[in-house]
Amino acid sequence: MNTDFIDDQYCKCLIDAFFYVFPDLTISGGADEPYYRAPKDGVNATIFFKENYPRSLLHEISHFCLAGDRRRGVDDFGFWYSPCGRSEEEQQKFEAVEARPQGLEKLFCEIVGLKFSPSLDDFSGKPLSKSFLVGLNAAYKEMLENPPLTASRALSGLREFMAIHRMDFDRR
Repeated sequence: MNTDFIDDQYCKCLIDAFFYVFPDLTISGGADEPYYRAPKDGVNATIFFKENYPRSLLHEISHFCLAGDRRRGVDDFGFWYSPCGRSEEEQQKFEAVEARPQGLEKLFCEIVGLKFSPSLDDFSGKPLSKSFLVGLNAAYKEMLENPPLTASRALSGLREFMAIHRMDFDRR
């Protein structure tokens, strides 16, 4: 089975679903690394997600939904990024800013039927910290019960899109 084809089709469906909610946002796969380009000079904001990975798309749209208007006006939402090999302090900062978007990503995954697993973006083999998992679960609960406005729009739109297009996703 060609999983690249399946992932390509899945990403196409997700892009269509989020276009339904955010028609002024361009979502593009195939990137070596995820990146958000803020809107400039009449050009829509663009989310670039890694290769053809549906989970990367959902993760990046989660950041978009939680960023707020000011941060959506800045490339990469104004985030800093330290690659794998972070110090303990850098890893704690990373975990503090990643728990909330991953809580939303977990809910997106449930809606579309993708398996979710938390990520620390750390390939050292260290286990997930208890504080990160507590933060992620608290964020997931927040997204279920009282999501911020943009996240609420995305969740409602994705649920509606899935109700209409479930078969497109089930063919994956």
